[in-house]
Amino acid sequence: MAKKKTNKPVEIDFTAMGDDVGLTVLHDSDFAAILDRLPTFFPNIDYAIGGGFPFGRMVEIAGKNAAGKSVLTQHAARVAIELGCIVVLIDVEGTADRDRLADLKIDTRRILVKQPNLDKGEALTVEGVGRTIETVLDTFPDKYPGVPLVFIWDSVGQTMSEAQYKKEFGEKTVGAQANAITQLIGKLAQKIATTKSLFLAINQVRDDIGGNTMFPTVKVPGGRAWEHFASLRLVVAKKKAIEKTIKGEKVKLGHTMGIKVNKSKVCTPHRLADILLLSESGLAYEYNMIEHAVEQKWAKKTPQSYEYVDVNGEIHKAKHDEFLEWMEHDPQGQLIRQEILNRWVAERFPEGYPALKNENLELTGWMDTVHEVGLQTLAETVSTDDIVSQIQSEIDGDKA
Repeated sequence: MAKKKTNKPVEIDFTAMGDDVGLTVLHDSDFAAILDRLPTFFPNIDYAIGGGFPFGRMVEIAGKNAAGKSVLTQHAARVAIELGCIVVLIDVEGTADRDRLADLKIDTRRILVKQPNLDKGEALTVEGVGRTIETVLDTFPDKYPGVPLVFIWDSVGQTMSEAQYKKEFGEKTVGAQANAITQLIGKLAQKIATTKSLFLAINQVRDDIGGNTMFPTVKVPGGRAWEHFASLRLVVAKKKAIEKTIKGEKVKLGHTMGIKVNKSKVCTPHRLADILLLSESGLAYEYNMIEHAVEQKWAKKTPQSYEYVDVNGEIHKAKHDEFLEWMEHDPQGQLIRQEILNRWVAERFPEGYPALKNENLELTGWMDTVHEVGLQTLAETVSTDDIVSQIQSEIDGDKA
């Protein structure tokens, strides 16, 4: 005869159990939680990357020469500065020219930079980059609590390891850079997550052997460390040229930059986004706003002018350059720019802009206000008890 089971469910105190062995209940841990996102305020890019660049994570931005890698991170730096972040630029390639960055609307008085100083014999190596970031992470969060940190490394592929730098020309250092990068990522990843900092690293894409013209095989320098550690891996590419006819001749003004999410632990991967990059002004904010309005048929564009009809039915028309100046500097034009941004946000994020839910990083520093969109459910605004009480009050009132 089978024995009757007498086992009763055991009540487990998971918090106490975890404390006994140095573990934490996942529900109570925010180590891996994304509490804040840095938006680009270009809703198509933000949608592709899950609402903005995630704080507490490492992000790789790769691409071929002149695709727009640095320009994308420079725009991110502009936004971060305006929103009150501390931005640290690791400038190995000499891209942090203050005059050029000022042309891209970046306040160079509010950005910190680490560059080689060969006069003092200070080359910027992978190990030097690691030590710089580690020092900042050990210092700034305590000194400036609550202020988000953004690191931009330009670039991984062009940063030698100390072993490579000390070798003579022609001497081989197989694997030295990859090993140094692996160590850097391994040492910094936990601190980036703990301090909820954002680490954007630029890398180069190189053609690899194999593949074909339709599906080329590519790789990035530095070994496979970035492939495993980066929570978000983007590849940018140069697409269609932006041209203007001047006195009968076509002049190239820039190009459409394509962005592909190759890997993501923070959003749906393989999403795509396009943005317009102008050679003189980078990811020109006003230009992208009105051009998107034209694409969506909210505005019209002729060879000479833009014409936009606002939500109140008022028509705004001017020559191309004058319209862009009006959007940037005139109060009424700024309201139109903000209107276009919010129409774009509503189009891509019908349930609301994710960065509006940030816990620490507010969006109030940006030039345009993003409004809440989407509808709240009844349960979110009124409790069940309140509904019952309201109905009962109405019944009692009818009886009286």
